[in-house]
Amino acid sequence: MGPSADWSRIRHRRRLPAGKVTLINEGTSAQRSVMSNNLGEYVFSQVIPGTYTVAVEAPGFKKIERKNIFLATQDQLTVDVRLEVGAVTESVLVTEELALIDTATASQGQLIDRQKLVDLPNLGRNPFMMSKLAPNIQQVGDPAYMRMQDQSGSSQISFAGGPVRGNNYLLDGVPITDIFNRAVIIASIEAVEEMKVQTNTYDAEIGRTGGGMFNVLLKSGTNQYHGSLGGVMRNTDWEANAFFANRAGLPRTDQPNRTYYGSFGGAVWIPKIYKGKDRTFFWWLSKAIATRRATPVPQPCRCSPSAPAISRRAG
Repeated sequence: MGPSADWSRIRHRRRLPAGKVTLINEGTSAQRSVMSNNLGEYVFSQVIPGTYTVAVEAPGFKKIERKNIFLATQDQLTVDVRLEVGAVTESVLVTEELALIDTATASQGQLIDRQKLVDLPNLGRNPFMMSKLAPNIQQVGDPAYMRMQDQSGSSQISFAGGPVRGNNYLLDGVPITDIFNRAVIIASIEAVEEMKVQTNTYDAEIGRTGGGMFNVLLKSGTNQYHGSLGGVMRNTDWEANAFFANRAGLPRTDQPNRTYYGSFGGAVWIPKIYKGKDRTFFWWLSKAIATRRATPVPQPCRCSPSAPAISRRAG
């Protein structure tokens, strides 16, 4: 069974017969082990994106651990391991290497990682609006409608000259695209770990679109507790008036915005009952929005009222 759309693969292509390869998630300590074949090849399919350690053991060689292997959404990485002759009780730890590059596919796109989602401004806390960071993408919808309930406004996006609202959406590998090509679920930024935007030449397993692909990975708790708390406020009194409205002597339009959010996650722990470290994790979030769209102020008539002349009324 091949990997689904949001999963990834790690593999090896060197000759290492009868070697035990262990994949360890550095966040949750979850482990998987496989044996290499006679050609020294191994494959881990359906791997949850994250940071991993690859440990290799083989008779007559030192045990080696390669840490900090970052696997992004739908990546297919090749991790080659060089073993040294020695006893199995000896070990070699590799902590710093060049970043791995996906050379297995021709898919073109960009990964919007957690750092970009958190640091860059996003008034509606809508991850799909961050697709403008990728090249060849045009957002043509009304920027006022990009909240978590604005499915139609958030879907007005064109990929690589493709049709507007002609894209496909995946959330943890589950299709969330309705019959109008809208995302029926818009996850808050506090719930998203990363998002991969793919413009073309993606695999057939994530087709069903004449446009582009949104591949969203949700956050999950780890052995360490993390959280966030914040808010974005926009008061009318804090804003400058529009240029043409100010020149015409019109007041500022009232358009306040209040967005509050919070999140928290980690290992499940119930005192004296259950300790979920390395086993059970959770992630909780909350978000509230109170906003009002600007209402245009009627512009006073600057014309001079007059009655038609008698000659005009007479024809």
